[in-house]
Amino acid sequence: MKTLLFAACLLLAGVAQADDALFKDIESKLVDAPVIRGQFTQSRQLQGVKKPLTSTGSFLVDKQRGVIWKAEKPFPSTLRVTRGEILQKNGDQVMMKLSADKEPTVKTVSGLLFSLFSGDVGSLGKVFNAQGNVSGKNWKLALTPKDAALAKLIAGIQLQGAGTVEHIQLNAASGDVTQIDMHDVTTGQSLTATENAFFE
Repeated sequence: MKTLLFAACLLLAGVAQADDALFKDIESKLVDAPVIRGQFTQSRQLQGVKKPLTSTGSFLVDKQRGVIWKAEKPFPSTLRVTRGEILQKNGDQVMMKLSADKEPTVKTVSGLLFSLFSGDVGSLGKVFNAQGNVSGKNWKLALTPKDAALAKLIAGIQLQGAGTVEHIQLNAASGDVTQIDMHDVTTGQSLTATENAFFE
């Protein structure tokens, strides 16, 4: 996740659109819902480390308010991304807090994360070249950075899914690989009272 955050800070605005037909085809398969919930398993294979680092937890996407990424194992950690702020906490301790008022790139970072986790694949075409295919209800998408500075950090991103994004693989330029599998995914029209509190 940190690699993605730092890489997103280097994105340039106003890049030409990618293959609109491919994105529209994929987006037609995605469930159009304002709220997405689910569980995740994340595995990070670092260069020089034999055993992958694995974490599990839950995620919540509100397409208007932001993304909540809650790791439960091996230790509690929460990442909250809104259009105005990025906040990371380990338990009750704040580890990182970035405000869009002081860090203008926060809006760019949040936009990229919203696109990845909510399935807004069309927005990804602004900064990535794309190849992919659609087979029935299933689809796959491979993204490579258009910007040379971003390519120094991210070699590529692979996405696949059906009604929602089910798998993300982030290949860092360093050779590190992060894989995220999303399961037990459900969609809804609004947040619960408990979920609303996550954004307060």
